[in-house]
Amino acid sequence: MSNRPKKTYGAMGALRFWAVVWGMGVAGQLCWNMENQWFNTFVYAKIAGDVNIVTCMVIVSALVTTVSTFVFGTMSDREGKRKKYVSIGYIIWGITTIIFGLTEYVRASLPALSVAFLGFLVVLADAVMSFFGSMGCDCGYNAWLNDHTDDTNKGQVGAALAAMPIFGTVVGTVVGGMLVNAGNPTVGSDAYAPAQDNYQLLFWGMGLFVIAMGLISLFLMKDAPGFSPPGRVRFGSSSPPSSAFPPSAGGGRTRNCCWPAW
Repeated sequence: MSNRPKKTYGAMGALRFWAVVWGMGVAGQLCWNMENQWFNTFVYAKIAGDVNIVTCMVIVSALVTTVSTFVFGTMSDREGKRKKYVSIGYIIWGITTIIFGLTEYVRASLPALSVAFLGFLVVLADAVMSFFGSMGCDCGYNAWLNDHTDDTNKGQVGAALAAMPIFGTVVGTVVGGMLVNAGNPTVGSDAYAPAQDNYQLLFWGMGLFVIAMGLISLFLMKDAPGFSPPGRVRFGSSSPPSSAFPPSAGGGRTRNCCWPAW
């Protein structure tokens, strides 16, 4: 019998760590893929065939995700905590994903509304969803993963991160298409009608999955034990306090709130 100690990652065992890495990572990739793959077709099928709505979604989403990453990334660095941003971000991300899908009922209930107003609602819903998605995944999950990455596991973490986008694209495209087309009697015929596609099944399924992963992370995820918030450096001081540059999980790397360090 081997007496070799079990591998640990911060305050977590190997099984727990990799469950969090893959669970949260796959949920994030699937949700982002859904936005990239299906939001534009949803707008054309359920809201209006106006390319300007999709263009505004792309521009506004890019802006709010950038702001969210800087704001919440800085806050998590200052507080020395990642878990709460990941968990809260994922839960609200899932809720807003469901809310985005409900915009189709606004048009059905109030057909007199202008296309411009409907487009505004869709862009707003997408912006809120992207804001919290960036909070939970981009600057929350990625920063947490960076805290647990060192020279002994960076190859494994890198391989996992490389595989997740491929998995998310394939599964998100295939399964997403199956969910969207479910219940549409015109699928496969010359009279195919996109307006009859079932986007609610896609948004509810993806939203509930992301919410579930956010709730699970409350119990499974743990912050890196060696991560502490930076101290305040006084101008004119000959040497900053030692906490201004907290040690990394790898024993010498500086912190980066958004990207895993290799």
